[in-house]
Amino acid sequence: MKKIKALVLIAGLIATLGNSQAAEKSILLSNGESLQVYFFTPEEVEFPPLVMHVASGSNNKFAVRAGFWLGRELLERGWAVAVPVSPEGRMYFVDNPHFFQEIIAALRADHKLHADKVIVSGISNGGSAALAIAAQQPETYAGIIAVPGRIWDEEKFQAMEGIEVYLRIGERDTYRWNNRLEGMTATLTAAGAEVDAAIVPGAKHIFSMDWESLQSWLDKLTQSAH
Repeated sequence: MKKIKALVLIAGLIATLGNSQAAEKSILLSNGESLQVYFFTPEEVEFPPLVMHVASGSNNKFAVRAGFWLGRELLERGWAVAVPVSPEGRMYFVDNPHFFQEIIAALRADHKLHADKVIVSGISNGGSAALAIAAQQPETYAGIIAVPGRIWDEEKFQAMEGIEVYLRIGERDTYRWNNRLEGMTATLTAAGAEVDAAIVPGAKHIFSMDWESLQSWLDKLTQSAH
């Protein structure tokens, strides 16, 4: 029954995406495991840039659907979006960040994607995972979107030169991540990242995005890549 419900949820997600191409892919990793990845591309963009989106919570199929509102918005703005499904909970990709490199290589082999470095994004624990994954493989990523996100292990944030970080946390965050924003910004900046960090006034843990602000950040990112 759970498997049937998951398939219905994913079918519903794909059905709501409108003018885009969607695929459920199985990618063979170097450790012999087959990983499920949901991949979406905008039809009107010939070589879209890529976003690796980390689902929140346990990274399962239900989490993919619940947290895809950010991925949907990026898709509508001309980005291809890949969402890997974790077989072992939320820390799976944090503990194995090289798997993201393998997924990216497989997607580039099968699809027409822009050659620029990719963005990794996430919401809540997904945002925290996005920060941790990029910090361990900084050569792979141009930017990180964490809305919100927090740093789990500062020791992993040593060399992030050239990475742009878009970090937003609600003023009334349920878990008080807002109290850590200044320290996290200092850690990221010391590692060499360019940080656009801010508190969202009046917001709790999950909040409405300032899409104009995010678009400005995306424009700056793409311009600096050329």
